[in-house]
Amino acid sequence: MRFTFLNKDKPLKNALILFIFTLFFCFIGSHLRQPAELSLFWPINALLTAIFVRFSWLHRLRYYLVCYGAMVFNDTLFSGWALPAFTLNGANILFILVAVSMLIQRPGLINASGRVKSALSIFPACLLASAVCASWGAVAQGLLISERFLQAWSDWLSEQFSTGVLLLPFLLTLPRRPSLLSTLRRWQQCLPIVALMLSLGAAVVIGGGGSLSFPVPALIWCAIGYPLWLTSGLTLLTGISEIILVVHGVMDIQGDDRLLPLGDLASARLGVATIAISPLIVAVSMDAIRQLNHQLALRANHDFLTRQLSRSGLYERLHQLEKNGELRARLTGVLLIDIDYFKAINDNYGHDAGDAVLFEVAQRMQQAVGQAGLVCRFGGEEFLVLLFDLDDGQLLEHAETIRQRVMQQKIVLRGSAVTVTVSIGVASGNLETDSVSESFNQLVSAADKQLFISKRNGRNQTTSSLVGESAVTDALA
Repeated sequence: MRFTFLNKDKPLKNALILFIFTLFFCFIGSHLRQPAELSLFWPINALLTAIFVRFSWLHRLRYYLVCYGAMVFNDTLFSGWALPAFTLNGANILFILVAVSMLIQRPGLINASGRVKSALSIFPACLLASAVCASWGAVAQGLLISERFLQAWSDWLSEQFSTGVLLLPFLLTLPRRPSLLSTLRRWQQCLPIVALMLSLGAAVVIGGGGSLSFPVPALIWCAIGYPLWLTSGLTLLTGISEIILVVHGVMDIQGDDRLLPLGDLASARLGVATIAISPLIVAVSMDAIRQLNHQLALRANHDFLTRQLSRSGLYERLHQLEKNGELRARLTGVLLIDIDYFKAINDNYGHDAGDAVLFEVAQRMQQAVGQAGLVCRFGGEEFLVLLFDLDDGQLLEHAETIRQRVMQQKIVLRGSAVTVTVSIGVASGNLETDSVSESFNQLVSAADKQLFISKRNGRNQTTSSLVGESAVTDALA
């Protein structure tokens, strides 16, 4: 929806355009009126609401008065009204004013191109605007103390609300320059629209009160596969089609069995069935979305190559443990582990061989740690093992078990058996419950200092400041 002819710096031009626009669609709406009814379809209120929302600088009293003047002019000229033209059109302006005020005054709801970010916000705005409009309209008809007040009020409310929820989602989500039907390039993507047309045809043939709900599953299918603006447009066309078909007697919701000998009960049963299918379609779609989100979370929290926790995954796991109260007063040990001479492996055997070493070393670490702790690829060829509730001697013993497990069996790289070793730095302490991340980072920093000592002293060793014997070394095989 793009009105390039509206210009913020040309108020007189804007007023003229709004006047002509309002007059034209009021004329269209007037010719859609039925005898003894307010109107079959009164689009101008929703159209003006969309324009005022998408061009919020039009939200000024003078522009509302211009639109009101066009409405009065139309009714006076084409309907022969006098005083009613001034009173009844006040209801139309109230609808626009209330709906626009609710939508544009919510910060962050409208993006830079004037599109709503949450289409669900349209519904409460339409409902309140319709209620205010209906109240004024019924009073303006002089029915305040009449028995017909409630009927008139419900007529106004239903007409304004149905028109608003049909038109506004489409108008307020339509891109400024949409690539129309770009999602329908393959014939399979037309199936929801085919299903929608078939369901409308079935509603015409079967009739009865339940027939109005027949298109609902097809519309939900459209919502799953199509963009929001296209789904809103199809919903708009479906709603208008059903109204026109009912008004002209093509779709008989009374169920007089003219086309198919089915009674009202059969129609109602079919309607209930289509309603029952609709939440099932949504539930299946939501389940697929949940599974996809779970897979994405796993990918984000686990390293693809080594299948161990990633760095972000480790912090997320710590956050969960903190949230569950599992870190209170627990002694935490950090082993920072680096593969020795890893660059030489990449240079001599290739990066594929380096990836194989990373995977195999990670598997050996996981086998050594088991369920006692967490293994994380901390970055590059560096790993971190997190252990809980171990004293200094037990923590150093676990570190040595890991180091021994890695170097015990050679890894075959391009036909050559290669011994891979690791250097380990060890630190231990309690994680402060008020700043778990900060205290954990301090332990990592302390372990990193011990790892530096291990590498400086010749690699393939475990260094810890926790016990008197600070380093345990094995000769390289």
